[in-house]
Amino acid sequence: MVTEIELIRVESLGLTIDGNRIIDSLSLALGRGEFVGLIGPNGAGKTTLLKLMLGIHKPDTGRIFLRGQPLQEIRPRERARSIAYLSQDTATSFAFPVLDILLMGRYPFLGRFGRESEADLEKAHRALAYVGLAGFEDRYFNELSGGEQQLVLFAKVLVQEAELLLLDEPTSNLDIRHQDLFFSMASELTREKKAVVAALHNLNTASQYCSRLVLLDRGAIAADGPPKEVLRTEILNRVYGTETVITPNVATGSLMVNVLPKVFKGRGPRIHVIGGAGSAINLTRELSRLGFRLSGGIAHQFDDDQRLWRSLEIESACIEAFSHISTEDVESAARLVEQAVLTILCDFPLGPGNLENLNLADRAKRLVIVTETPEESKRSFFSEEAQRRFQALSDRAILMGHDELLRVLEARDSGFL
Repeated sequence: MVTEIELIRVESLGLTIDGNRIIDSLSLALGRGEFVGLIGPNGAGKTTLLKLMLGIHKPDTGRIFLRGQPLQEIRPRERARSIAYLSQDTATSFAFPVLDILLMGRYPFLGRFGRESEADLEKAHRALAYVGLAGFEDRYFNELSGGEQQLVLFAKVLVQEAELLLLDEPTSNLDIRHQDLFFSMASELTREKKAVVAALHNLNTASQYCSRLVLLDRGAIAADGPPKEVLRTEILNRVYGTETVITPNVATGSLMVNVLPKVFKGRGPRIHVIGGAGSAINLTRELSRLGFRLSGGIAHQFDDDQRLWRSLEIESACIEAFSHISTEDVESAARLVEQAVLTILCDFPLGPGNLENLNLADRAKRLVIVTETPEESKRSFFSEEAQRRFQALSDRAILMGHDELLRVLEARDSGFL
């Protein structure tokens, strides 16, 4: 049974694209006068859900009803009179005057060969003035700034006079003043008994302006309700996979969500990274971001890893270009390894020039050998001696893939460190 205020209803919706389940058994009802924020991590299905509600995508399972009528049975022109969509992608290479862009919003109301009336033109001028761009009618859309383009497209949505507005990251190009203007205008539309659904990444914005939040996680609804019921640490931490702290905004009464950084800010345990040929670049950046104290080497002075260590002011063992690592170099660098609670041997080719790095790794208190990286494996051996010594080292080391190692270190597993 359709209630008087219900506008759109989604029942057991499912969609699979290229073998990936994007929307999974999702049910949802939206009413007139609601400002609903779709929130969730990247890839949660927010944009896809909007496009299903618009009719761009057809679901594999389930149905969508607009005012009680199956969406797929409604003719496109009639559907466009009821639903307006603002994409996060505003790019266009066509030099359309702004007024022409706005009048596209009147297309569903015109006949096949119909022309805009004076009333249509008045609606366009009024909407442009409302978003603060009066006088822009003859400007070319592709010559406007990203923020101005976004406001023009919102004015086009207003000209369309639809009951349901679907907005996908609508303020990504706007400064904070225009963001407030945009969401204030959207809120005003709900007072006119229109329904607004906006996909948002900014949880603080969602809390401040939305009357209801729908939190998506891997295509399903993880939470649905007023912001104070959805924006809770136990819910957000699980869905976003991070630590959050939630405090009230004394000025607005809304909630503020902040992420607790998983860093030691340079005061964490020391880790020594043995790399070469660029094999330690990503790992160095990631460990540095997490706040570990790092040291590096041995590598020659023009090696990509060595360049990065220098630029980050990471203490490292360096030798001259084209020279071989000697036993003396190992003795000199041993101090760095012995001061570290963990040494990581990255995935790089092993030959006569850097073979002594295996002896350096053998000095480690705790040694991890990286076995898999997001990139194609680079470890190769240029001699039987290199392969034999690497195997002997592997027998006492911890063998871990790059991603698994980062997960353990990010979790600050005290037993591992």
